[in-house]
Amino acid sequence: MGKKIKSMGGRSFKKSAPKKSGNMNKLLQQAQQAQQAMEKEMEEMEAGLVNKEIEATSGGGVVKVIVSGDLRVKDVQISDELDDEDMDIIKDMIIAATNEALENAKTYKEEESEKISEKYLGGFEGMGLGL
Repeated sequence: MGKKIKSMGGRSFKKSAPKKSGNMNKLLQQAQQAQQAMEKEMEEMEAGLVNKEIEATSGGGVVKVIVSGDLRVKDVQISDELDDEDMDIIKDMIIAATNEALENAKTYKEEESEKISEKYLGGFEGMGLGL
């Protein structure tokens, strides 16, 4: 009688069927297409920020600052009510309105970017990809 082999290490000596790598290639191709579409949509959103106007006010609306979505100050409006006001107070109101408008523009950009990312990457959550 021949020797009995106690363990084969979980290996099977049957001829295995060829692996279905076509599914993986298709998945990778779809992921690449999604990435390209997301990049294109992000670029379009970024280009559109130039035309997006975001405003903020201070001093109860007597100072208004308008910035573009790409964080450039486009206009500063100061009410005639401030003609007799101290220049330091007016400067403080301009600074406050400018900072708020810029913060609002940053938030807008982040929210729009998040929407686009979620659109394309939302399906990958829970797949252990570290996204």
